[in-house]
Amino acid sequence: MDRIESELREMLVDRRLTRWPNEEEWKAIWVAANAPGYQGTLSAAIHASAPELLHPDWAELRNIEPAEAKMMWTEICVRTSISPFVAENVPFTERQKSETVFQSKYKELTSRGWRVVSNGPDGMELQAPRRFKIIDYILLVIGVASLVFYGVGLLFIGAALFDYFVLSTRERVTLPRPPQ
Repeated sequence: MDRIESELREMLVDRRLTRWPNEEEWKAIWVAANAPGYQGTLSAAIHASAPELLHPDWAELRNIEPAEAKMMWTEICVRTSISPFVAENVPFTERQKSETVFQSKYKELTSRGWRVVSNGPDGMELQAPRRFKIIDYILLVIGVASLVFYGVGLLFIGAALFDYFVLSTRERVTLPRPPQ
């Protein structure tokens, strides 16, 4: 086994390669890496001959000094996976599952316009956006119609706005934080 093959095997184990090269790709990589006067790394040779083999994150690191790139790659691997043998990040401990549920519920509520009222170590309290009730719509319609026809519609419009801003209460939800 030559130097190129052993480095390719190491790259495959570290998941810097997405798959093992086929025969044509292998020949192209070997020719590129063993070209007369070539001073680059094997990653640069792979990128030049078969770029689809390199993991996209590793391909971005190919122009950095090899020792620093390997250190950064280790950090990327730790941040992006639970286990080197799991293709998809699926929470498997109870804490990870509860944290995932907490985050998904938080994202769902904030995407619908809820805002954070308090954020403490035990949980997070969110408040719903204001919503018009059916009575508010009825009062506004009557108010606009009365304003046009009779001139007393300001009372109905005022009543609708008073109900909306003063009398209506917003829904609140407390999301308990998962145990540490």
